[in-house]
Amino acid sequence: MVVAPTTAVAAKTTVTYDDFNAPGFSTADYAAKWSNPYGPGELAAGATQSFAGGRETVAAAPFRTAYDFSVFDHLKYMALANTSFTVPRAGSVTFASTMTAQTPGIVPGKTITGTYTQSGAPYSATLLDSQQAGVVMNVVDFCTGQLFDWFLTEDKAAPLIERLPSNVTGNYPNNPNCPKGTYVGRDEMYTQFIKEIPVGPGPHRMEITFSRQPGGNASVEYVLDGKPVAKIKNIGIPLDKQGESYTGTYPSLGPGELIGDQIDNLSLAHGLFSVLDAFPFQHPDAPELSVSIDPSQRIFGQGAIGTWDDFVVTTKGNG
Repeated sequence: MVVAPTTAVAAKTTVTYDDFNAPGFSTADYAAKWSNPYGPGELAAGATQSFAGGRETVAAAPFRTAYDFSVFDHLKYMALANTSFTVPRAGSVTFASTMTAQTPGIVPGKTITGTYTQSGAPYSATLLDSQQAGVVMNVVDFCTGQLFDWFLTEDKAAPLIERLPSNVTGNYPNNPNCPKGTYVGRDEMYTQFIKEIPVGPGPHRMEITFSRQPGGNASVEYVLDGKPVAKIKNIGIPLDKQGESYTGTYPSLGPGELIGDQIDNLSLAHGLFSVLDAFPFQHPDAPELSVSIDPSQRIFGQGAIGTWDDFVVTTKGNG
């Protein structure tokens, strides 16, 4: 449904991107709205997908896939909207969906081990629940690499903020699809879980709002079941470099850079994720921090069953 703006001053558009309610909703209906640019992931390994009850359900419990390379282990399943959404020069875009999560096999306080590939030294880390298995809604600008996520487990909700590096997004200078694209390396990239919030079984309404003021100052706000739970300013600057509190997963390597005025379009995605690598995820600019983690450490019986419904995008503002 599209609601036309009522005045030129306060333009507002609300789009129900997908509610899975078309009669006899099928994989063809799904493919008209969503793509799997990174492959079928867990679906190819025996996971299931259905649209019963007017919602999407993907069940991968336990996870069966593991990759010891870059960020590829993170994407157990990911679907990207076929349409991106323009960000007003002054205004906001809100992405919302209704989600539930079952995450059997999560081990609170679990420690995993690995090996630094350059030095051979041992590596170990204690994981957040949200790192082990999550049902996720993503909002991403592939040109800047800026990304905002909601992670949901059976009993926790975790907002995440991240800037993906160029070797993941391909947003190098001279990319015709990203005329403002600049190289994003170790000084600019970051991945940080903001907090873990206790929740009940759901369903939960998850919202992410990107806002921008005249002049380019930008922020993002995360709303859970109608309650604002986190607001981040200075988009592009890691939380630890801003002096803001966060979970400590993961400390950034560089100062970042302000990029709020560079974000022209945002894309919506969703899926099942597991993010337990050592940051910066075997990035070539930081070989001394590259860690190899055996598949037996990556999948240990954990998994996720997620549902999504009522994806709605609301844009307010002009320009």
